[in-house]
Amino acid sequence: MRVTRRHFMSGAAGLAVAGTAPLGLSRPARAASGTIAVWKFGGTPREVEFWAKQNEVFLKANPDVKLEYSYFNGQMRRQKMQAALQTGQIPDVIVGFGQDVPELATFKAIQPLNDLAGDKLAGWQERIVPQILTNGNFDGKLYGLPVYVDMAPFLAYNIDALKEADFDGPPRTWSELRDYAKKLTKPDRPGFAFPATTAPGDINIFESVAYMNGGRVYDPATGKVTLDDRGVVDALQFYVDLVKDLSTPSAASMAETNFRDTAQLFAQGRVAMWIAFSWLNTPWGTPETLNWTGAPFPRPDKPSGGQAPVNALMDSSAILFISASTQNPEAALSYVDFWSQNEQLLMWDGDPEYSRIPAAKAAWDTPELAQKWPSWVEAYKGGTLFAGAEPIPRFVGVTQVETALGAAIQEAILERKSPEQALADAAAAAQQQIDLLK
Repeated sequence: MRVTRRHFMSGAAGLAVAGTAPLGLSRPARAASGTIAVWKFGGTPREVEFWAKQNEVFLKANPDVKLEYSYFNGQMRRQKMQAALQTGQIPDVIVGFGQDVPELATFKAIQPLNDLAGDKLAGWQERIVPQILTNGNFDGKLYGLPVYVDMAPFLAYNIDALKEADFDGPPRTWSELRDYAKKLTKPDRPGFAFPATTAPGDINIFESVAYMNGGRVYDPATGKVTLDDRGVVDALQFYVDLVKDLSTPSAASMAETNFRDTAQLFAQGRVAMWIAFSWLNTPWGTPETLNWTGAPFPRPDKPSGGQAPVNALMDSSAILFISASTQNPEAALSYVDFWSQNEQLLMWDGDPEYSRIPAAKAAWDTPELAQKWPSWVEAYKGGTLFAGAEPIPRFVGVTQVETALGAAIQEAILERKSPEQALADAAAAAQQQIDLLK
């Protein structure tokens, strides 16, 4: 049966679940008061608008709190946080990404929520899907409160384009994808596109491809960078082969086209297929005239990495942290707890936002989500939505490793180095940086 846009998540897998951190001791509750600075990184247009609107609701409910709220592009979060760490200007609350938990916690930029939450933690556990809540865990403690997650990789494709090429469904293997991309390519429309800038989102998409091939970028047991793992090398070779097939936009253009720009190419009918997170094109929309849908990304014909293949990688790209240096912990906690309430969490129940996998348990019983993504609901209620995937790579030094990986991807697709050489050089450079952090 052909996969439809509303059913593409039926093949999604997810996260090996760790136990939620136990309740911790807390200080006596005090009224929330004082000024708190909040930095929010990333979000869809609907989300950004909603977040600012709900901030006003929070302030009305907490008249003794003053909010200094700033929004930043999600792809600049690492640079912004590194600068804040160096200058000691950490805001009271950070709305960041789950991938950054180990570094922020290790560098003591954030503090465990267990130490502050008291009986609020029981409410979070009651309202939030446990597999999603654990995205905020590190070293046995809960450091962040997620409001949704994203998963990768997935494939968006133009149904009409596939029909014109006599395909009755999406490709299911890497070799099939190459064949589809060749046959779908026209002089004014490449068959397939992938984002290949050095933005973290583009790198995460590639990592999801490599992990489904049994690759890994780092071995925490040995502290060794493994960018030169066979599974990673062959995944990058797959990217390079698609470029050499002349089935993609030019390598130079893809090196300057991030995931959002690639989404726009697809929306404009300028590519027939593209790779993305579970949100595919929904954050920025597509014209009603575009007949498109999504499917799980094709799997390797034969995984070549040294580890077990991973069906999907998952990360929360909106997770609330409290600074270790906040002077108003009660006000900061009130803000975090405000975003744990269903009044806020149900923003992602399919109406108005349907581009994220919602954290609220209540969202999975709403008709809105069932209408937008019935396969999500079916898989969630059947216990398979989060079965068989892993978190996006998260460890101290991930910034250094992914920076080196981003450079290697570009060197390979631009034919400056072979995938093997680019990744070997990247592994060596990243290892030096990792060793300095020890």
